[in-house]
Amino acid sequence: MPAPSRRWPSQLLIAVVALVVCAALLYAYPRGAEPSALAAMRSDAEVAVHDRATSIELRPRGPVRGTGLVFHPGAKVDSRAYVPLLRPVAEAGYPVVVLKAPFGMAILQPQQGAAAISRGPDRWVAGGHSLGGPTAARLATAHPERVRGLLLWASYPDIDLRGADLAVTSIYGTRDGLSAVPDVLGAPLPPTTDFVAVPGAIHAHFGDYGPQPGDGRPATSRRQAQERIIAATLHHLHRVDTAGR
Repeated sequence: MPAPSRRWPSQLLIAVVALVVCAALLYAYPRGAEPSALAAMRSDAEVAVHDRATSIELRPRGPVRGTGLVFHPGAKVDSRAYVPLLRPVAEAGYPVVVLKAPFGMAILQPQQGAAAISRGPDRWVAGGHSLGGPTAARLATAHPERVRGLLLWASYPDIDLRGADLAVTSIYGTRDGLSAVPDVLGAPLPPTTDFVAVPGAIHAHFGDYGPQPGDGRPATSRRQAQERIIAATLHHLHRVDTAGR
């Protein structure tokens, strides 16, 4: 009878490690952008789109306002999925930087936002969707001299901001199954926070990346929900921009 091979334990270990790595990569792989988002990535006469290694920059071709928006995507969501909603912001004259987080997790590299606001306008709004919101909140508190506003999409901070000198707008969907309305409304935010409800909207309406497990059932169309999200976002940017003049 042949002697048992001594190689099989090491081969088994390699196979197990490979499976763990593959599972981790699949878990961390971002939710893909829908065709509508990919189409919005094209430059035109109103907005120049610069797709860089760590960010997507949307630059207005017309008059530029004095406030920019740096945006943190939700966990495991392709950054391009937010371009259809943020492109109208750039069309209105506000420079936009959509960050590309490592493995789709903004929390893994929070200094990305600091690098973005070191260039361009002197005044910024930090924004974020879902788990990108807490990173945006920390950026705002770490750089109060440059970040004058916080924009939360279906999100809430993990730090106490009740005493912060910060203009805050929190936009949420009433049918969101992942960011519960009581958690959004009960967040420790300044008393001047503007809470904007989007009736019938769900978590996945805040980006063009398709359905999301655990989300609620919508009672409005994606188009109608996103029109309200864009309008509230523009109102917040205008509020911060005019306050800085």
